Amino acid sequence: MEHTSPMTVTDETSLIAQETTEEQLTLPATTLAPNLPDHELAALVEALLLVALDPPTVEELAAGAEVAADDIERGLAWLEQQQGRGWVIQRHGRRIHIATSPRFADKVRVFLGLDREARLSSASLEVLAIVAYHQPVTRAEIEQVRGVDSSGVLAKLHARGLIEPVARLATVGNPIQYGTTAEFLNHFGLRSLADLPPIGDIGGQDGRALLESAAAMAASESDSNVDDAPPEGTIDEHPHA
Repeated sequence: MEHTSPMTVTDETSLIAQETTEEQLTLPATTLAPNLPDHELAALVEALLLVALDPPTVEELAAGAEVAADDIERGLAWLEQQQGRGWVIQRHGRRIHIATSPRFADKVRVFLGLDREARLSSASLEVLAIVAYHQPVTRAEIEQVRGVDSSGVLAKLHARGLIEPVARLATVGNPIQYGTTAEFLNHFGLRSLADLPPIGDIGGQDGRALLESAAAMAASESDSNVDDAPPEGTIDEHPHA
């Protein structure tokens, strides 16, 4: 008579593991109904923004949600109209961000244990305003408006993440053109650059007229004025002022 040895605990565990491997558990597939109402589109967009590793574009959101870009815009519009929430939708160029509401900035800073940020100097605010209202803008154009060297201020603003090189002007020397960042929007509690207030005076003169004059002069002098910008993708780490 043939005898079989009893199954041990180890054998039972191995058998269960084998069966689990062979028959993997799967989540039931879900499909979205066509013609989603605005609040459902908004909820879908909100979910995608919360898990996105990097701020996506409308097209990327549409591809992920498997809906049309117009539907994403409709969902975003619904979200942007909501009041009293703890977050806001921000647009930086073509990128969409979800950020904490500016009115809770102090509480968020305390919760995260962050020191209060140092105030921007008047010179920094002046340069930042020129960049914000006239971007993309070169250092030469900024200095044409201010009348003083601005390399040091630009380096500080870049270090704080408020401005960044966005392009190079197609002229002699290919000077760097600067623009504002998503951090700029966060710092001033803006949803997009469209929320910027009308530009006022700069040095007692109309700011808009000064910016337009500086741009025109920079264009006319492009052949004789060579900007000493660093190589592409870098910024002067040792400004002389």
